[in-house]
Amino acid sequence: MEYQSGRSLEELAAFVAVVEANGFTAAARAMRARKATLSARVQELEQRLGVSLLVRTTRSLRLTDEGRAYFEHARRSLAAARDAEAVVALARSKPSGLLRITTSSALAGALLESVITPYLARYPDVVVELDTSARRVDLAREGFDLAIRVGPLDDSSLVARRLGTATGGYYASPRYLDRRGVPARPEELGHHETIVVAREEGPKDWPFVAGSRTRSIAVRPRLSVGSFELAAQAAAAGAGIVRAPLYFVRPFLSKKRLVQVLKEWTPQGFDVHAVFPPGGTLVPKTRVFLDMLAAWFTRNGSCA
Repeated sequence: MEYQSGRSLEELAAFVAVVEANGFTAAARAMRARKATLSARVQELEQRLGVSLLVRTTRSLRLTDEGRAYFEHARRSLAAARDAEAVVALARSKPSGLLRITTSSALAGALLESVITPYLARYPDVVVELDTSARRVDLAREGFDLAIRVGPLDDSSLVARRLGTATGGYYASPRYLDRRGVPARPEELGHHETIVVAREEGPKDWPFVAGSRTRSIAVRPRLSVGSFELAAQAAAAGAGIVRAPLYFVRPFLSKKRLVQVLKEWTPQGFDVHAVFPPGGTLVPKTRVFLDMLAAWFTRNGSCA
């Protein structure tokens, strides 16, 4: 049996349309086609398959057993073909519209200059809304296109793409350590000045590991600031010990203005994922941003 893809799709479309419209006349009207053309396509399909798919009378139309089985497969095949065309059309279209992103303030600071600003410059028809609230956003219900999340994922209904690893640690300036000494154990932080990124008052918990166990140590900060950039600058200036992602302290480490402390007690990094609601092909604005985001993580490795 010879299979011709172009004509076969026309036959499939005609057959599915006739069954869904429950008649040739209604299908012709819906497809804006001639009734005779649809009838010819269905007849050609039946001849090619060697079976009758429809029982036609002057007043009714019904599927044969073979037609009923074929219809379910034909409808799925036709939908898949349309989806494939939609993928190509989306790939060729220009990113535009509002892109809503949610992530932590730490990652937002790292990505703003390196990914988001170049993205806006490259695609002038896109507007970006960046959410950095501490709460876990419901992407589908609140209309967000993309979330960038650190750590284990707790919603299996979402689609995720791993980007890299978020690493960091505890850092202080050599000047501060010469003055106050190098802590050997996390418990010694109670005798040190610490810097945190927070607005609320009271003690903060810093995580540490000992073998396979994880524990938290409460620290009472001497300095509280609103961003990791400021926290890293304060630590480099000798204000105390800071817990920060590697991205923000790396420039100070390279100039030896900061050194890492309590390294053997520092937890390993967490996976970073781009997460988006299910629902098929990503639209261009999201797909392009995701590609730029993945490329940045590839270039920088474990840097968040």
